[in-house]
Amino acid sequence: MVNCKNCGAPLSLEEAVCPHCGTPNPEAQEHLKKLAQLNSAFEQTQYEVVDEVKKNKRGYGVLVILVMVMLANLILIPVHAASYDIAEKLTADKRGKDDILATLDTLMEEGEYIEMFLFSDRYRLNYRDYGEYNQINYLASDYNRVVNCVTNYLYGKDNYSDPLVQACDTLIQFKNDYDSYSRRMEDQRLKGYLDKLNAEMDAYVKTFLKLTDEDIAGIADMSNSELLLRVNERLTNEEE
Repeated sequence: MVNCKNCGAPLSLEEAVCPHCGTPNPEAQEHLKKLAQLNSAFEQTQYEVVDEVKKNKRGYGVLVILVMVMLANLILIPVHAASYDIAEKLTADKRGKDDILATLDTLMEEGEYIEMFLFSDRYRLNYRDYGEYNQINYLASDYNRVVNCVTNYLYGKDNYSDPLVQACDTLIQFKNDYDSYSRRMEDQRLKGYLDKLNAEMDAYVKTFLKLTDEDIAGIADMSNSELLLRVNERLTNEEE
């Protein structure tokens, strides 16, 4: 299961485009492409095995067994395809750790936090190897989700849930995680990037959800319903 890069809707690997906003789902397209290749390889192998058995006249008993084995493999092809897709992401381009860290530093320095999240997701960065970088990435993931939900609320037609509810829920999670990570983060350079991301989130919700500094200061202590009422109040006042 993945999320639409535009509206954040949950998508399966069988959905080549988002049914909610029509945005292409590149992971699904790649998955379906690999599945088609595996099916083609299966059909070719089946033909070659059947032809070889007939040539050698080794009996239809052997033929039946081989066909049954191949049919079992055909059933497992979607599983193999998904596993291949995961393995491919784990080893994408076989980039070294130093190279990955340099890219993360560049993206954070430039304030490209959504791109950082997408980059980290591609390489499946783990906490053991990348430590406090992953804490920033978790917040970048939340930031990306808030942006997607608010964009969907303002410009899209949502059919699966209320995007403002999701935006408020993720915003509360972001603020709680930021408070926790900020207290524990030892690398001051990375803490600077963490603070920069938090400031960018504040600027975003001020602009698009019309929240005030006072609103933002209390987000971590609000429930989802309380924050949702506050957002609706601010947006209504803005329209008037």
